[in-house]
Amino acid sequence: MRGRKECRKCRDLVNPADPSYAQNDSDAVGPWSRWLASCPAKLVIVGQDWSTTDYFEKHQGRDILGNLTNNRLREDFLKRLGYEVGPPNETDTKSGVFATNAILCLKRGAVGEMSAPVKDGWFKNCQPWLRQTIEVVDAPTVIALGRRAYDAVVGAYGVKARALPFRKAIESCSPVQLVTGRLLFATFHPAARPVDRPFAKMKRGLGLYRSISFEI
Repeated sequence: MRGRKECRKCRDLVNPADPSYAQNDSDAVGPWSRWLASCPAKLVIVGQDWSTTDYFEKHQGRDILGNLTNNRLREDFLKRLGYEVGPPNETDTKSGVFATNAILCLKRGAVGEMSAPVKDGWFKNCQPWLRQTIEVVDAPTVIALGRRAYDAVVGAYGVKARALPFRKAIESCSPVQLVTGRLLFATFHPAARPVDRPFAKMKRGLGLYRSISFEI
């Protein structure tokens, strides 16, 4: 996406198209979309942000097989929703799933610093790209992984007035209608299993996501 490559609004972040990293950039909207890239899609997964500059450079702009988040996303989440997706070091355009991030540029840092803090302004600056990506992919179901991703989608569509707070949205499995025919669901990040959200309860929630989202 040309707009993403040209954006330099977040001075603390590094655009993958920056000359120092461009050799590992792609034409995808962001690095995560180099893995799950069905378009049009049945499901859009929105994460908070992808990773750091060192991770991007070390792995040539792609994810790796040993990534905990992606492994749990595949096995504990997408498979239970009925989606069989390919390995994260390859591009999957057949599964019906598209993945993107609420922040598209890279945090500066080492390979092991993927969970470094993020800033509110970064989400706001990326909101136009987030909404545009969801609209282009044209999936009826959007699932946000974690509160920051959920709030970013809600903000991108301007539906805060009718959206439940993140935790309430999860506990009730109540989707937000973004536009006609497109629902947003909230879920905890797959790499984190809070003590008050045991796995059995997460599985129940996934069943509700599937039954509701497959009806629209």
